[in-house]
Amino acid sequence: MAKIVVTYGVPAQGFMDHLPGHQVCIPQPLTGYTKEELLAILPDADAVVACTAFDADMIAAAKQLKLIVCYGAGYDAIDVAAATKAGIMVANTPDAVTAPTAELAIALLTGIARRIPQLDGMLRTQPSPQVFGMGKHMGSSLAGQTLGIVGMGRIGGMVADFGRFMGMKVLYNARTPKLHRDALGDQQVSLPELMAQSDFISLHCPATPETKNLISKEMIALMKPTACLINTARGAVMDESALLEALTEGRIAGAALDVYPDEPHVNPAYLELSNVILTPHCGSNTQQARYEMARQASVRIQTVLAGQLPENLLNPEAMEK
Repeated sequence: MAKIVVTYGVPAQGFMDHLPGHQVCIPQPLTGYTKEELLAILPDADAVVACTAFDADMIAAAKQLKLIVCYGAGYDAIDVAAATKAGIMVANTPDAVTAPTAELAIALLTGIARRIPQLDGMLRTQPSPQVFGMGKHMGSSLAGQTLGIVGMGRIGGMVADFGRFMGMKVLYNARTPKLHRDALGDQQVSLPELMAQSDFISLHCPATPETKNLISKEMIALMKPTACLINTARGAVMDESALLEALTEGRIAGAALDVYPDEPHVNPAYLELSNVILTPHCGSNTQQARYEMARQASVRIQTVLAGQLPENLLNPEAMEK
C-alpha cells in the first residue's frame, strides 16, 4: 500500500475511485495542509498531488517520494529543479484542463465583446425601460474581427478554433511554428504585430522567467483603443500596473481576467472599472474537469508505482539521479 498526499481539499472521489487499496491523505474540502502539516506527513509519502505550492523544503522532507503530480497544467508553483536534484519525477495533467479552460476563455471573450456583465448589472439596478432600446449599450460582433492568440498550445488552439468558427481572423504568437495551425489559415506573427493588429487578445502562455511581464507596458501601448485583452493563463505574464493604467485612461476598451499576480488577492483598482470582467481563477473549476484531473493524476501515480514512466513527465533527467 502506497501513501499518497493531496495537498488541498479538492473533490476526492476521483482519487478514491482510481487509487483503491492505497492510503490517500487529503485535507477537508476547501482547506489546505499548512506547510508544517505537510512537513510532518511527507517523510513516508510515495507520491504527492500538488494542488498548491510545493517548495524545496517539502521536497527535502519527502525522503521516499517518487512522484509529484501537478493538479492541472501549470507547474510554476512546484520547485522542479529541487525535485530533479532529488531524483523525484514531476508530471502534470494538461489534457484534463484544456477544454474547460478554453470554455472560460471563450465565455470571457464573448462576455466582454457583448458587455454581458454590464447589461446584467443595469437590468438589476436601473428601471428596465431605461436599459431597453435599440442603439443603447452596443457591444461588438466577433465576425470579421481579429483574434490574437499568445501561446498556441492546446488551450490556445481550441480558442482559435472557436474564433474561426465565429468568422474571426486568427493571428498567433508562439515560440515555434505551428504548421497544423498555419494549414487551417491561422497566421504566425511577432508579438508586437499581434498586439497592434488584434481586436481581441487571448493569453495562453505558461508562466516562466521568459514570459514574466511578457505583456508589458510597451506591448499594451500597441493595442487598438477598441481592443480587449483576455487572460486565463497566469497573472505573471502581464504587467498589471500597465494594464490598469490603460483601462483607467480608456486607451483600450476592456479586459477579462481569470488570473492575477498575487492570488488570491485581486487589485482593488479593478473593482472600480466597468470595462473589466473578473473571475477567481476558475478555468478548470467544473465538476467534470475536477474528477478528470484526479483520475489522470491517479493514473500517473499508478504508473510510477508499477515501475514505469508517467505521461507528461516534465523532468526526465530526474531518472539519471
